[in-house]
Amino acid sequence: MKKFFAMVAMMAMTLAANAQGNEEQSPWADGLDVKIAAEAGKFTLTADGQDPLTIAINKQTRAKKGDIVLLLDGKQLTYAIVKDAANPQKPKVVLLNREYEDNENGTPKVETTELEPGTFNVVKAGVMAPGARIAAKSSNGKWLFGKMVAEKDGNVLVLLNGSWPKVQSYKKADVKMLPLKENLKAGDEVLMNRAKFAALTMSGYKVKKVDAALGRVWITFEASGSLKIMSIVDVTKAVK
Repeated sequence: MKKFFAMVAMMAMTLAANAQGNEEQSPWADGLDVKIAAEAGKFTLTADGQDPLTIAINKQTRAKKGDIVLLLDGKQLTYAIVKDAANPQKPKVVLLNREYEDNENGTPKVETTELEPGTFNVVKAGVMAPGARIAAKSSNGKWLFGKMVAEKDGNVLVLLNGSWPKVQSYKKADVKMLPLKENLKAGDEVLMNRAKFAALTMSGYKVKKVDAALGRVWITFEASGSLKIMSIVDVTKAVK
């Protein structure tokens, strides 16, 4: 009997040690609901039981027309494209997470938002840094869209697109950086973000036209011919 209890105790200790080891190896638990705030010169991402993740905001950031900027819109950390940079520290932007519809003349209905100094970062093209536009390969081989948050313990932490923010950890080999303003043209085959509430991608779409200044792409689903207006950060050519 004593031997039995000793074996049980040893098994419990082993399980606890393994669990502790797994916790130490995981930089952030996957799939947790994330809360995002912008204050004190940084974006802060928090989740139950996890150390906060932060992205510094450069208070002296000056934007140019056409820049892609990172900002907090409600509870979403999102992109916007600068439409008017007459005051480079208070640029007027078009939010790329908002939906748009065509007017009668075929142009999208757009609204501009004036940003306050110290509330946004200009995202640098081609730089693997917090805010970078990311495609991450899921366990089933599908590509998911998101933004890089941090690199930790050899993994890349990605804030997946969607209405309910979640951070997921990926191996570097499973993460690809996407262009901020991809050179898209009519006829290009593209992947699109499947829905505004999810990071999943969907194929079978072709570009009909592009309005680069407003960050909008018109795409048609080849199977049905249905038309969608997407933001330039929600479509991409095949990930290589």
